[in-house]
Order: sequence, then C-alpha cells, then structure tokens
Amino acid sequence: MIIPDSPRKNRSERLPAGKRRLRKTALWIAAILLILIGIRAAMPPVILHIVNRKLDQIPEYRGHIDDVDLAILRGAYQIEGVSLEKINGASRAPFFSAEMVDLSVEWGALMHGSLVGEVELWNPKLNFVVAKSKKESQTSIDSSWEDRSKEMFPLDINRFEVHQGEVHFRDLTRTPKVDIHLDHLEALAKGLTTRPRAGEALPATFHATGRAMNHANLRVDLKLNPMAKDPTFDLDAELTGLKLTALNDFLKAYAKVDAEGGTFSLYTEMAANKGSFKGYVKPLAKDVKIFSPGKKDEGGVLETIWEAMVAGVTNIMENKPKQQVATQVPLAGKFSNPQAGIWRSVGYLLRNAFISALRPNLTHSVGFEDVTGGKQSGIKESDVKKIEGEKKAGKKDAEGDSKKGK
Repeated sequence: MIIPDSPRKNRSERLPAGKRRLRKTALWIAAILLILIGIRAAMPPVILHIVNRKLDQIPEYRGHIDDVDLAILRGAYQIEGVSLEKINGASRAPFFSAEMVDLSVEWGALMHGSLVGEVELWNPKLNFVVAKSKKESQTSIDSSWEDRSKEMFPLDINRFEVHQGEVHFRDLTRTPKVDIHLDHLEALAKGLTTRPRAGEALPATFHATGRAMNHANLRVDLKLNPMAKDPTFDLDAELTGLKLTALNDFLKAYAKVDAEGGTFSLYTEMAANKGSFKGYVKPLAKDVKIFSPGKKDEGGVLETIWEAMVAGVTNIMENKPKQQVATQVPLAGKFSNPQAGIWRSVGYLLRNAFISALRPNLTHSVGFEDVTGGKQSGIKESDVKKIEGEKKAGKKDAEGDSKKGK
C-alpha cells in the first residue's frame, strides 16, 4: 500500500531553495528574539538581587534599591529608589538616597575610542550627620563603597550629572539642632577620565548651580586635571544673598547669637598645581542686625550681653555708606601646610570699615597661571593676557571705589 506524501511536505519541497533558506533564517531570527526577550525579562530581578546584596556588604550601612530597568540598545540600566542608611545612626535621614540613577556607556567618548561611562542622578540627597558618638554619626563611609560601586558598574565615569540634588549638614549634638543645606542643585562634570593634551592643562570641567537654605544663589565653576597626582584645578565660586535669619539655629548653636536681619555672601577663587595653592575667601555681610534693645530677653543675661558685644563689634567694623562688613582672607601655601593670611585679613577688614567697601563680586585676581607660571603650564598666552587685563580693570575699579569712599 502506497501512502501519499503529506500536502505540507509536498508544498515545502516545491519551494525554491532560496525561499527555503530565507524561511529557515526567519525561524532562527524569531527563536533568537524570543530568547533575548526571555533574558530581558529575567535580567532585572537578577540584577536587583545582585545590587542589593552588594550594597549590604558595606560595613555599618544598609543599602536597598526598589527596582531595576534595562535599556539594552542604549547600553544602560536604571536603578530606582536608591537608599543607603547608617544601621545604628542617630538620624533617620539616609546617608545617600536618589529617586533614580542612570548608568550608561558614553557613546560620544566611544566614537573617539574610549570605553567609559556616564552617570545621571535624579533627586539625590546626601546627609552628613554629627551625633554624640562616632558610631551614631554619618560623616563618612567605608572605602569599600568604591569597590561595591565598581562591581555594579565597572566602567570609569567620564561624565557625571545631577538634577535637583540636596546636601545637608546636620548637628544633633547642639541646641538647637543644626540643619544647613544646599538644594535645587544642578551639576555637570565632563572629561573626568580625559588626559591633558598639548597646550591643555585642565581638561575636565565642573559647573554647578543651586540654592542655599532654599533662597540664596550658589554658583561653582571648576576646571581640573583629575589625572594629576596632586590637586590641580582652577576654581571660582560664589554664594550670594543668604539671609542671616535663615542661619539662626546655626548662629545660636555655635555663636550664641540671634540674627534679626541682614544678608551674607561669600566669594572665593582658588588655583592649585603640584601641591601648591593660592587664592582667597571673601565673606561679606550687609545690613546686619544682631541685637535689638527692645527684644524680650529669652536667652538670659549672659546671652544678651554676648549679643550686645557682637553687635557692637559689627557696628564698629561696618562700612557706613554701604552698610556692610567684609574682609578678604588670602590663602596660599602647600596642601601639607596651608596658611591663611591672618594679618592681611585684619587689614582688609579695617580697610572695608574705614576706607572703602570691598566690591561684592569675584575680583578675578587669582588664576591658574599664579601657581604654574603661565605658558609653561600649557595655558595659552592669550588667556594669560586676558586674565592680566581683568586684574588691571579690577584694580582701577577698586581705586575708583576708594576715592568715592574718601
């Protein structure tokens, strides 16, 4: 008895050889896609388990993440709900937390032959806490944190970005308790693994803006060489318009005074190279009101006397036309033995009080060439001339202010 071939087999054999190969290829591709989809679905729980286990290996801290999401085509994965808490900490605030962390390959650098990574943080918060004992405090973290981070993301970080960040300093040992914080931080660091090229001394950049105590403006501009053995950078930073009343917990805890009005600003420039640094810090307080004779005494007689003394010194040192107290603290030396110009600081304070008010801005009097010698450092001659021109302009403006004060 002859059994006829099945119609399906006959149709398959009747197909041309090219179409049969195409059909097999399509089946293989479909099978591979199904396998990849299965792996994609299985990987997040596996990664979640591994990352949580790594975080729990940090001494004295307990780490946890809520979820992990993969972006295979982008070469990235996202961690959601990150939290790192001190196990025996005095504060419930975690040492570090973030709504989301995105870790990915930096494709721009890959195009130039460098396999490096980039990290973006959304709503990160960092809490430094001083408590009664070192065990309860969270002012630092074990060095193994870096090892755990490398295990979770083995690429060197070349680009780092922060969105809506916060940094808190809390002192629970004081009365009242202190909480000084920066908020609304937006920061971008680039070129962190870049080595200097010819004529380029500071290849990496860092720029940040934000607020202090929810209202004062903060700006930081930094150029640096992260590959250098010693700190090598050029820094400009300023904090402007901080209301002294927002610092009353801090002032009462550390200085036993209470501010009733006034603002505080801070300007700084700093440059460093080969272990040496040079710069200045210029604090400026305006319309300061420390003591009010009509205020009810809530802190006792001794506190009232101390407030009166502080107010008296502030009144003596205040520049009357501009109602501000300021000084410029010069800093210079080696990182192993830093020195601040104390007597020069006193001179600036007296100059502000009796001759002319310091200008409320950066003086542009410190540049990277001050610690490197200009062209020998890799800085362009045009940049050196530009900085020198800004210095001369600053000196002329200062002389003009001095004449007006007279």
